[in-house]
Amino acid sequence: MKVTTTDSFFGRTVRRIYPAIVVVNNAFARQVSLLEYFLEEYMHCTTPWAKVDHVLVPLRMGVRAHWILGHFDIRNRCINVYISFWDTIRDRVVIADVQSFAFVIPHLMANIDAWQPVIVNGIQHNEPLVVNLVHDIP
Repeated sequence: MKVTTTDSFFGRTVRRIYPAIVVVNNAFARQVSLLEYFLEEYMHCTTPWAKVDHVLVPLRMGVRAHWILGHFDIRNRCINVYISFWDTIRDRVVIADVQSFAFVIPHLMANIDAWQPVIVNGIQHNEPLVVNLVHDIP
């Protein structure tokens, strides 16, 4: 199994640029710091995302200040979310919190030529990742 990880700055950066990417589809091309994660240039003890099957992403939920684990499954194009606090945090809050990742990551994967975007009416389109909430964890 080929796995890599990110750090907490990755999560902050994705959340910060998400509004710009929603408005301007190619805004992600100017996000050099995010591309450095994907290409192994930002974190020196990591592997380029094009060479792995899974990426572990520690995420600090903005509203609750609680840490969760995002597991980006590259082959299945989904994010599995592991959270130990299910009794106090509703599913919709978690999904809303990781939505920026589900939207931004496919654009960045296409930008490093790891995924091919779908062309609809001559416009490049990247489907958001599926978000799976994993409930049965300690």
